[in-house]
Amino acid sequence: MKRTAVFVLALALSLSGCAAQKVHPGAANSFDSAAYDSLLVAHSIIETTKQELSTSATYPASIAPGVRNTLAYLIDSYDVAQRAYMIYHAAAMNGTATTQQSDTVSATLADVSAKTTALTAAKNGKP
Repeated sequence: MKRTAVFVLALALSLSGCAAQKVHPGAANSFDSAAYDSLLVAHSIIETTKQELSTSATYPASIAPGVRNTLAYLIDSYDVAQRAYMIYHAAAMNGTATTQQSDTVSATLADVSAKTTALTAAKNGKP
């Protein structure tokens, strides 16, 4: 569960647009790179949680259903964010990205961050 807290922190830092971040090769710009990082972190949290849920001893029976439900919400949010990012990324690589596209990516990543925070709470037995 501590690993999840580290992932949430990494997600928050990547969303904050830290000036020290390097732009990844293949990224159109720093925003594109940070958005990609955020999606990688969220994907890792999703996969880690799926693995944890496959081991029945990880969460007590009283917590596991809440974790599963919250994970499903995160996956839905992640899918929306990934689609928005792919549209933005393609446009940014072509030099045609709009403010609306980047705003959509920001909003969907903020939702992923909120769902990740909710998942962390569910893992800790909090509704």
